[in-house]
Amino acid sequence: MPTAAYVSAVREFLEFEAGRAPDFSALTVLVPHYAAAQGFLAGLKTALAGRVVLPPRLLTLPALAVGVPGRAAAEPDSRRLVEIYSFLRRTGRLQERQLWPAAVELAGLMRELSDNQLALPADYAEFRSRLEAAYRRRLNATLGFEARLAHELWYALQQGGRPDSGRDYAERLACLAERAALPLYHLPLPGLSAMEQGFLERYAVRQPVRGLALPLAYPERQAVLDAAWVGGEAAAAAIGPLTDDLVLYGAASLEAVAVAAELQIRRWLAEGHEAIGIVALDRVAARRLRARLERHDILVQDETGWTFSTAAVSHVLDRWFGLLQDDCYYRDLLDFLKSPFVFADLAPKVLPAAVAELELALRRAGVVEGWGRFQQLARQANLAGVEPLLERMQAARRLFTGQRLPLAEWQQRLLRAFEQLGVRRALEADWAGGQLLALLRRLQGELQGDAAPYRFAEWRRWLMLQLDQATFVDARVESPVRFTHLRAARLREFNAVLILGADAGHLPETVSPGLFNQAVRRELGLPGQAERESELQAALADVIGRTPRVAATWQAERDGEPLALSPWLETLDLYHRACFGVSLKRSPPALVEPAAETALSAAEVPAPLADRLPERVTVSGWQSLVDCPYRFYARHLLGLNELDEVAEEMDKREYGTLIHAALAKFHEDHPVLADFDRATLAADLAGAVEEAFAEAGLTSYLAEAWRLRWQRRQAAYLDWALAWERAGHRFAKAEAKTALAVGVGDAEIRLEGRLDRLDRAADGLAVLDYKTQSKASLSAKLKRPGEDVQLPCYAWLTEAVEAGFVTLDEDKVTVLAWQEGLAEAAAAEAARFQAVFAALAGGAALPAQGAGPVCDRCEMRGLCRRDHWAGQ
Repeated sequence: MPTAAYVSAVREFLEFEAGRAPDFSALTVLVPHYAAAQGFLAGLKTALAGRVVLPPRLLTLPALAVGVPGRAAAEPDSRRLVEIYSFLRRTGRLQERQLWPAAVELAGLMRELSDNQLALPADYAEFRSRLEAAYRRRLNATLGFEARLAHELWYALQQGGRPDSGRDYAERLACLAERAALPLYHLPLPGLSAMEQGFLERYAVRQPVRGLALPLAYPERQAVLDAAWVGGEAAAAAIGPLTDDLVLYGAASLEAVAVAAELQIRRWLAEGHEAIGIVALDRVAARRLRARLERHDILVQDETGWTFSTAAVSHVLDRWFGLLQDDCYYRDLLDFLKSPFVFADLAPKVLPAAVAELELALRRAGVVEGWGRFQQLARQANLAGVEPLLERMQAARRLFTGQRLPLAEWQQRLLRAFEQLGVRRALEADWAGGQLLALLRRLQGELQGDAAPYRFAEWRRWLMLQLDQATFVDARVESPVRFTHLRAARLREFNAVLILGADAGHLPETVSPGLFNQAVRRELGLPGQAERESELQAALADVIGRTPRVAATWQAERDGEPLALSPWLETLDLYHRACFGVSLKRSPPALVEPAAETALSAAEVPAPLADRLPERVTVSGWQSLVDCPYRFYARHLLGLNELDEVAEEMDKREYGTLIHAALAKFHEDHPVLADFDRATLAADLAGAVEEAFAEAGLTSYLAEAWRLRWQRRQAAYLDWALAWERAGHRFAKAEAKTALAVGVGDAEIRLEGRLDRLDRAADGLAVLDYKTQSKASLSAKLKRPGEDVQLPCYAWLTEAVEAGFVTLDEDKVTVLAWQEGLAEAAAAEAARFQAVFAALAGGAALPAQGAGPVCDRCEMRGLCRRDHWAGQ
């Protein structure tokens, strides 16, 4: 159903052209956007009482210009950008990383000059003089360089060759004006450039050009806005308040903004509104709002589009480039392989299984980076599904060599890499991916013939700029709710409009002036911030004056600091309060979720039952059961052990592991230290440590620091080791595996342990456990019998008569020995082990203990919901 505004515009059109009915196809009506074309067609149908007619051509100005016959294609914008880049590179005045951004900025300036039918003075001295007048000072070296650069570039681009898109557009419009043969009609066309306005004026010399008004549905609101913003006289009593028409919601957080917007949209839909516009000023809030609406099966039609650089399909590009530039960091590798767009030519379950195998192997081996190391790991771990993937990636990687190539060739190699990596098929099956492929192919075609060579880094910067500027739109969604821009919402017939993100930082938007400041832009005749704000404010006024219901939301706080509402809306609210005694600001709608979506209720302490006994338990597993039965249940019965993280930097744990390995080798090579002199022992121990740290030093820059830390303690260790041997102990075995079958009722459980070191003494065996923890923490373990099970368990497994911790990371290395009653402690541990597992076999529960020190470092804390226990 057309609105009164479009019916009025059609009737105005018919006042001049009714005699042509029913065939208006020879005429053209210019529209600001295609939504206006639909409104005009609906109005035409209503005005002619349903008669069958051939409507006029309804076109935007750019679409009208495209239809000019007999003209060669313009030079693509991508090609013009490359020309500007080459010009800047030849000057030698800019660093490489500055070239593409500077080229984009200059290309924009050149286009603005064309659009506004402006030209720089032919004489540089005159141009410089005008700039100095605008800056009100003499140009320094930097400003003088920028001015000369712009001046020389402008005149270099005017010399022959194919016209760029801006000049081509102007020439096409000029051709249309010269050939004008019929009247031209247009709906309001806000935001016309000087060149477009000049076209209408030249056309009017030959044929009538008639504007068709679209009157506001609520002109009284415009009067209020004029009074508030311009300061005009308005009879407040006669106009009436806007309380029921415009509301302002300030929310405390970004999520609260999205919630308020969601509830407002749902309310409007429930009221039966069929055309709802969301002016997405804040794109982050727009993403969150869309996600919340989709939870309620409300799709959003997005007219604004998203830049390719923010799309999920571009993620695979970004990760691939990261793998090419770095030595294949393992997180980037896994992230790339987990993308749904890679190796799409494999069977559905093949890739996930291979990636899971690779990730587990990486975590176990601790490989951080390096293509060669990853391939070696795949071979050593027999990862049959991973090796061909890495080989295909290496083949694709070889396409991106260190040589310099034309941009079109780089593009071709990227497309070939997509084939090698199985990416093309997945992109073609995806809506945004298909548009990305089309963009990459179009850019390659546009740059054919440009033979200038570029390094990989230069090409990558260029491509990222293209992805930052190009947008994709998902045209598959048709919905009564749609995202749009504020300028595009002008002259639209929405039932309701939500302005999302109406804070001072987004409304009005602030655009950097670029190469020249606002004063220079005024001097050159270019539109500046004031003109942009005027156009934007007019668009906002049009939305308020044309739409029955308008709401605006903004984030009122960030990091505890207040955020201001848009000054335009704040001024309007102040005026409204002064005239009508009531504010337009409202508390945001409250979110009342159904019971199923409320927060989790307080939890009871979990106490599951064991449905089976484990066949084997390590000493560390038994320690887990003693610490917290529920953690043992989750780790060892449910198998939910957390995967080890890959150590990206060497920490104390890895330091201890390497020292353990070095000491094991040293003592196996020197079972009796007294057989060697002190100098030989010192040299051999240092060599064992050096060998143990060698591989770690290839990937961790901290390895050398940790090795030097040991070097300061090596003499102290040898002092202790020699004294320990003189006291009657002899090295027997390092990294000794031991096990014991323990009967529990009718079942049998195998208790397993791995001893750092086992020595022999005159009265029996001695168990030593190397520790890099502090002496104080180790002493505390020995003072709390029953809490730390390691030494009693080792004594039980080996029937040792001595056991102790060797403090490796102290200035004086010593043994913190179990002082007395080791045999009794081992027997007590054996009895407790059997009794606990017998109780579990009999149906005893495995409750969560909730002990603070254990819970603080427990990875199962979220599973047992420790923080939500009732009464805690």
